[in-house]
Amino acid sequence: MSADAGRPAAPPNTLPPWAEASRVLDVSSRGIASYVAELIRTGRIAHGDVLPQVRILARELRVSPATVSAAWGLLKKRGLLVGTGKSGIRVASAVGFVQGLEVYATMPGTNDLRLIYPDPELLPALDQALIGAARQPNLNEYYDSAILPGLQEAIEPSWPTTADGFAVANGGADAVWSVLQSNSVPGDRVVVESPTQPQLVSLMLDLGLTLVPVPYGDEGLDIRAFREALATRPVAVFFQPRAHVPTGRSTSRERAREIAAALRGPHRPLVIEYDDLGALTRAPHHSVAEHLPEQTVVIRSYEKSYGPDLRLAVIGASASVIRNTHSQIRLTRQWTSRILQSALQWMLQDDGTAAVIDTARRTYAERLDTFVGLLRDRGIPVSARDGFCVWVPVLDEVAATTELAARGVVVLRGSSSFPGDGTPHVRVATSRLTVEAMPQLADLIASAAGRFS
Repeated sequence: MSADAGRPAAPPNTLPPWAEASRVLDVSSRGIASYVAELIRTGRIAHGDVLPQVRILARELRVSPATVSAAWGLLKKRGLLVGTGKSGIRVASAVGFVQGLEVYATMPGTNDLRLIYPDPELLPALDQALIGAARQPNLNEYYDSAILPGLQEAIEPSWPTTADGFAVANGGADAVWSVLQSNSVPGDRVVVESPTQPQLVSLMLDLGLTLVPVPYGDEGLDIRAFREALATRPVAVFFQPRAHVPTGRSTSRERAREIAAALRGPHRPLVIEYDDLGALTRAPHHSVAEHLPEQTVVIRSYEKSYGPDLRLAVIGASASVIRNTHSQIRLTRQWTSRILQSALQWMLQDDGTAAVIDTARRTYAERLDTFVGLLRDRGIPVSARDGFCVWVPVLDEVAATTELAARGVVVLRGSSSFPGDGTPHVRVATSRLTVEAMPQLADLIASAAGRFS
């Protein structure tokens, strides 16, 4: 379904041409959502446009305000809309959670700080690891094991708890997808930290899951909100136990215990802990698996620490979860490269690689701490303690990202990180920042963020 739409943002108490009743053929909540989504994706409703007030649009379409609110809710879940009735519902992105990347990325001279990639200069060398891996036996045989025995032996000493079994996936996102795909069906509810990583929200929505957001605070999931969320009977709980993206916080030992206590009831969802940075974090991994081993899945990615081209993440869980997840992996990808598994095993057991990882951890921490200090000196209340990015509060996301882009700096809008409603933020990657560039960048971000008292 299509219609003409004016690009300028309409005042919230007036109706733009696209909202006229004659243009909206299906006035169910899903029909309205589908119609508006098409206009957003084709650019006929522009990024930043404010949508009409719910009651005014409902009156025009001769439906209840609840129908329009439900349509906006569907579009929020897809990452297309942000905001509330008080501040106004506006368009967040023309492509939702999956992309959210603006044209500025292709412009020469821009400083792209949206993506939290590792610094290539801080990654360990792969040459010796790959040479050794290529010599392992049975490379040309079809493969039915969830993980190479040697790799399992190498990862077990640093695993947060003892697991019944392990499986290997093609990277962190693939591991999350495989676990959820094999342990849920479309329509199931999943409790998910808020904010979180946008691509993981997109992944869950693509699986047809209903997300129940719970705020991630100083010590991890907000325990009161978490207990309330469990009343929705979710099939799974998802959170990052340390170096949380985007806030840089970590789950405390006490909070892990409280989460486990809340889960000891007749309804027992699967707990999925996603450890994205692994050995590059400063905080310890306090796992719910220490209390509920049969109910907890730990996923550790090795991409940012040992190299993105390894495309490896390890899943540790109960025997039944590993069996189901490995069956899903075999069905869709057959197996994860034995050469890459063997290369990771070699690096995990190599003293020289361990020294490189230790240097990288300290360097990333110094970059983060330095930039956080510079922002605080300029009056910006940031509190990242670990990880590859800073979560910066702003008065207006659209204005902040537009101002920064005009000055050659591209950051990620915070709205893409919220599974539900959230407050205005931008995410700024620090993993590749140089100390020399930080003062000027801090000045630009402080200017774009607005004033905080």
